[in-house]
Amino acid sequence: MNRKQQGYTLIEVMVVLVIVISMSAAGVYGWQRWQYQQHLLQTAQQARDFLEQLREEANWWNLDNKLSIQRSPQGWCLIAQMNGEQPCRKGARNQFSPPWPEVEIDEMTPGLAFFGLRNTAWPGHIILRNSTGEWRLIVSVWGRIRLCQPGEGTSCM
Repeated sequence: MNRKQQGYTLIEVMVVLVIVISMSAAGVYGWQRWQYQQHLLQTAQQARDFLEQLREEANWWNLDNKLSIQRSPQGWCLIAQMNGEQPCRKGARNQFSPPWPEVEIDEMTPGLAFFGLRNTAWPGHIILRNSTGEWRLIVSVWGRIRLCQPGEGTSCM
């Protein structure tokens, strides 16, 4: 009688399935964390670009662009106040809304503004945060805008 084995036993298949499922779960968690890190970085870069646009506009037109935060149930937005309070509107030229809802604005220096006179600014910072970390936008008195990740030995963009 020839008792040669053909295939795998049920135990072997179950062990392989458990290993594959556990590795997949770890991979999905890592992928989601990476996505959230990218969402935070991209939102911070877009906010920096918005601030640079406001700085250049203030310099070109000799305007004062004062920043404020508007919070609503749908999220938050940064608004350049030229005259009075305005609600958040999608696609408005003088507003920045984050593209991803998990990114929150944690802190902003009151009175942060850009002035047309000599391309100066009211110095301060904005902190953007989500579950994976935070980025800090720093505005100097001369209007320089840096994007920094808090921590020892980190450089700014």
